Amino acid sequence: MSIVVLSSSRGFVFHQRVSPNNDTLEKDEKDEILRLIFDDTNVWNEFTHRSRTFSKLEVDTPPSTRKFTGLFRNPELTSPQGFQKEAEKAVRRVKLLINRITNANTDEELRKVVKNLDRLSDILCSVIDTAEFVRTVHPDQKFSHEANRVYEYLCSFMNSLNTNRELYQVLKRVISTPSISSQFSSEERQVAHIFLRDFEKSGIHLPSSDRDKFVQLSDKIIALGRKFTHSQILKSTNIIEVDSSCLDGLHTGLPTKNGDIARLSTKPWEAQMVLKLIKDGNIRKKMFIASNSATKEQIDLLENLLRTRGELAKLLGMDSYSHIFLIDKMIKNPDHVQKFLRTLADHHRPKALTDLYLLKEAKQQEIKCKELPIVNAWDRDYYTEKIKASSTQPVAPISPYFSVGSVIQGLSRLFSKLYGISFEPSEILPGETWHDDVRKLNVIDEQEGKIGTIYCDLFNRHGKYLNAAHYTVRCSRRVDDDDSARDIPPDMDISETEELATPDQGVRLHGRNGRYQLPIIVLTCDFARPKENGRPSLLSLVEAETLFHEMGHAMHSMIGRTDFHNVSGTRCPTDFVELPSILMEHFVYSPTVLSLFAKHYDTRKPIPLDLIRSHLKARSQFSAMETQYQILMALLDQIYHSTLAMSPDFDTTAILANLQDTVGLFPSVPGTAWQIQFVHLFGYGAGYYSYLFCRILAGKLWKQVFEKDPLSREAGQRFREEVLKWGGSRDPWLCVGKALQDEKITVGDSVSVSLVGGWVDCL
Repeated sequence: MSIVVLSSSRGFVFHQRVSPNNDTLEKDEKDEILRLIFDDTNVWNEFTHRSRTFSKLEVDTPPSTRKFTGLFRNPELTSPQGFQKEAEKAVRRVKLLINRITNANTDEELRKVVKNLDRLSDILCSVIDTAEFVRTVHPDQKFSHEANRVYEYLCSFMNSLNTNRELYQVLKRVISTPSISSQFSSEERQVAHIFLRDFEKSGIHLPSSDRDKFVQLSDKIIALGRKFTHSQILKSTNIIEVDSSCLDGLHTGLPTKNGDIARLSTKPWEAQMVLKLIKDGNIRKKMFIASNSATKEQIDLLENLLRTRGELAKLLGMDSYSHIFLIDKMIKNPDHVQKFLRTLADHHRPKALTDLYLLKEAKQQEIKCKELPIVNAWDRDYYTEKIKASSTQPVAPISPYFSVGSVIQGLSRLFSKLYGISFEPSEILPGETWHDDVRKLNVIDEQEGKIGTIYCDLFNRHGKYLNAAHYTVRCSRRVDDDDSARDIPPDMDISETEELATPDQGVRLHGRNGRYQLPIIVLTCDFARPKENGRPSLLSLVEAETLFHEMGHAMHSMIGRTDFHNVSGTRCPTDFVELPSILMEHFVYSPTVLSLFAKHYDTRKPIPLDLIRSHLKARSQFSAMETQYQILMALLDQIYHSTLAMSPDFDTTAILANLQDTVGLFPSVPGTAWQIQFVHLFGYGAGYYSYLFCRILAGKLWKQVFEKDPLSREAGQRFREEVLKWGGSRDPWLCVGKALQDEKITVGDSVSVSLVGGWVDCL
């Protein structure tokens, strides 16, 4: 089966009928198909014609002879029930591995303990990660329900392994035996210590009674966290009443009027409209206080969660929950986080005060006072919007230059320049994906051949999860040395065993020993769908940045093909994992990079540089003020998870007010308790600093390595060799220091942290 591309109006015509896997297809034709399968629905329909033909032909074919595959070409996942089969096969294999590890008594078998623990983890994660994705994204409720059930079952099973003392004791024995551990590669040593830390963070080294208490506290934290997350919509004040004559500029549908009195909801969107548009400062103040109010029960709930985390830390012999969380992170400990944030706050404050000065001038002009007035928290959004409206010149839309296909094409061209890696559209078999909109890309290295697969689910649909995300379905690892035949004890009759999870056979890669399981990842976004009239999906500058960001994660997964699953790709510390993705955001704004792909979807004319500059100027206005706010939140997160959480007079509202008055730009407001809206306190507890930390590291790498020549193969290879290829198997400080060629950074001590905090120009 073949396709023909008829797209002369888009600036390119194919003169031959070609199949998706035709090796003779010219390079530039493949490159153009890459764009058109995202941008032109006719081209996409032709490209998928073979798959749809198979589906129609085989509806009446006996199931045993059908050529359908399952999700991600897994033959078990042709139906929701396949998840249960996959889980059962995985658990059977894992139980054999547990038996093998705990009965290891020869040097040969003890030497394989770390490898077998990693295999065990990979077998479970291959099902868990697939189930996590499917339960979130699959449009079929039967699939998502079954995936969720298996996900919860296997997560519970894995948690039980984290408290298996026999596995823990064998691992400790291996690590503490010099004749064995001295043979470890640096990667294997890293994996061994990751497993050991995971065991001990689960309280496995505690006496039995304390382990029971650990489980109780852990369950309590989860329950409190879920309750805290779901309590966000509650306010102590849900409606405010104001003079209806003072609401000029507000959408007529927002207030409910009763004579001269207007009633306004304090829900987030309504509150934002009032704070941005209403001139009357008293009304804005009233709305600010009401929309940031909290009930005593909400505050007690948050403080109970934070205290319980403190209790857990004390049980594990740690000073605070922050100490637990940071022990395996790049920044290492709470003192280093405080040093980074305080240094950053001090260096960055002058920039933020410049933004604040503009607000003071605007308020002074409006209220006609002689001296610069105080700008209060309820003034911020109003005067920010007022300044933007008066200073920003109308600019032409930028989205016609950023079709989804053009951006994907540009990313492929960029990666080809930097790393010798490009994307090729791949044929999709019937049943392989969860929706007809999904595109599949093979990732091709010019030296190694195919190195992985990316499924792109980029367009919106009813019921789809809205946030952009990178999902790992399968990690890379070396598989030819699995020695899986020895998983089955000699005295076991293999004919009596039920089906087991079998390892991927892997592929040989040019220049590398052994065979490797290749990574499979999914990128999801919520972009507008292409139109049937031939108009492609057009992206805003922010959406293009989002796609670049997610592809940064994808390249980390593709290039970080380590020997061990547990440190491959994005399996690295949370305060390091965002570095490659945030770095990619810088490339979006480079004129050199834009010249690779940013062309008008219809005329194919390149984007005018003045247009991109005007959009950048508008977008960067008041960014310093926003960064100062992020610093405040990161500091708040650290203080809440410090030893103060166990103090009898722990008061989250007082702590927030103090930070607002010392680090923030606007005075604290009595009667408010914004902290109950800080939902990340549960999901990112003690780790909210990570985004700022990665952002400043990425900015430094951009300025020092890439900014001068963002298409440099030398720069790309340096980043690939010093950062990406290691996944999580190397000390991140060493990765960054080597990439920057700065020995002071490779040390990773308090001096290194202070240096990073001072790189304020890299934000």
